[in-house]
Amino acid sequence: MTIFKLLKLSLRNLRRNSRRSLITVLVCSAGFAALSIFAGYMEFTFYGLREATICKGFNSGSGLGHLQVIRKESLSNSETYLFEYGLGDYERLQKELEKQKYVYKAIPRIEFGGIVSNGEKSVSFLGEGIDPIKESGFVEYWNSLQYMVKEMIISDSLYVNLQQKMPFSVIIGDGMAKVLNAKKGASLMLISTTVDGAVNVVDVIVSDVVKTNLKAVDEHFLVTHLDLVQELLQTDKVSKMILLLDDTDRTAQAGEMLSNMKIFDSYVFMPWNKLAVHYKGVSDIYDVIFGFTGLVVIFIVFLSSANTMLMATMERVKEIGTMKAIGIKDSFISIIFLFEGFFLGLMSILVGFLIKELFSFLVIIMRIKMPPPPGMTVNYIVQIFPAYSYMPLIGGLILAITTLSALVALTRIKKITIVDSLAYV
Repeated sequence: MTIFKLLKLSLRNLRRNSRRSLITVLVCSAGFAALSIFAGYMEFTFYGLREATICKGFNSGSGLGHLQVIRKESLSNSETYLFEYGLGDYERLQKELEKQKYVYKAIPRIEFGGIVSNGEKSVSFLGEGIDPIKESGFVEYWNSLQYMVKEMIISDSLYVNLQQKMPFSVIIGDGMAKVLNAKKGASLMLISTTVDGAVNVVDVIVSDVVKTNLKAVDEHFLVTHLDLVQELLQTDKVSKMILLLDDTDRTAQAGEMLSNMKIFDSYVFMPWNKLAVHYKGVSDIYDVIFGFTGLVVIFIVFLSSANTMLMATMERVKEIGTMKAIGIKDSFISIIFLFEGFFLGLMSILVGFLIKELFSFLVIIMRIKMPPPPGMTVNYIVQIFPAYSYMPLIGGLILAITTLSALVALTRIKKITIVDSLAYV
């Protein structure tokens, strides 16, 4: 018996009970579509989480950037005094970095802490000194992203506002503002320790009150101008330089290129994914969730196709016995069932792909807003990425499941004898 005849018999058998074949195809195609949609949503989730971490950050109110530049000594030595290993002459470093390939902006930043007071109440803060004009590059980069919503990043106007009211204006978090009963225009005092260990105080004015992505950050979030922080701490250095690239996918390439340049020998370029502990934790949880969901879908697909194969075997006992009686080997009969499973898989992939594309299109045009994830304060719009890179894997998995589900039928075929099959009712 030729392969062509086996293929022909397989297709005829599928058409023989078209209703059951259709139901099986729909179940399996739903499985393919579900896995593809999960993969697309997973890609979107990781993409959004990655870009939000780079532009907005989770451990602070500002973004981590793609790369962070620090002195090499700060990795192996402890500072004996504040900013001992800070970046001096940072303006020259900033200009050199912005000349390099892939670098969109180099952004100086100072991290400092202390106490902010309204005269009656005091709150500890972990603040940052920034260059408002340079820092607004995060807004420009975020707005250039196709799939993100602008509301997740502090408005560009806030940075401009901070610049216009320099050098004595601050932006504080909503939680801190509630504790201090501070609104726009309110006067506050910043108290911190200088590099010499003395206590210094400056009076500031609240230029804006904002909500960050995390409620816990809102209670300690404070941003002011770089010059004000340097005056408060009595230093001309900055903590680090944040590099914003033109494309996140070039982070590793840019980091390696800059590290190998002699002019930057005394600096370390830390990629964002090494610094984003929150991102790593969330991505690990999502991997487990999506992996478990995928296993459930695969199991359902296997049960459906295995049930179809088993029912087909039970209905064709006499037919199988007749084929054995005329000398057809069990191996050829088994191949017929394997081909049936293979064709079911092919049809399921085709129908499932169409379902997935239709569902993704509807999600995009409906612009469904999801509630904020745990610990965050901003809604986001659901997107389903194409996830074409996952298609061969998902398609191959469905095809393998439907084909190998015929093994259930094969165990039954081997037990069927000619005498029993001909007498089977």
